[in-house]
Amino acid sequence: MPNQEIKNPWLIKKKVLPQHTDQAGVMWHGSYLNWLEESRIEALSQTGLSYSNISKMGIEMPVVDINIKYKKSIYHGEIIVIKTWLENRKGVRLYWKSLFIKKENIIASEASIAIAIVQKDGSDFHLLREYPASIKKSIDQLIYGPT
Repeated sequence: MPNQEIKNPWLIKKKVLPQHTDQAGVMWHGSYLNWLEESRIEALSQTGLSYSNISKMGIEMPVVDINIKYKKSIYHGEIIVIKTWLENRKGVRLYWKSLFIKKENIIASEASIAIAIVQKDGSDFHLLREYPASIKKSIDQLIYGPT
């Protein structure tokens, strides 16, 4: 991934707070998951599609696979930029990549996430075969990054 050109990623900036760290002041692994989700939801929001509205339509986007490579520790008080982009789509699966960037453009972590799109039907969920028209335009926009 480091040699891969990232044309136009979605960006969020985060400050590592005490609740994001363990007792040694190092960012706790669970915080990475929260920030990864926040970066994807923010990207959707920037395309004009809020996750709460998607949920109201009965559509959910669960994580079906995730891999995080921790390269450098992230510490309490640091400012981190998360660069996130939609790398690929296969059917109704979305394959995201994210980089956690420290000052001086140091890559602290790399993440790969696969998301499925499902429709809630009562208490069951059904994998969709195509994107619902109500979200397709936003999904298409994700691959190009912010404008």
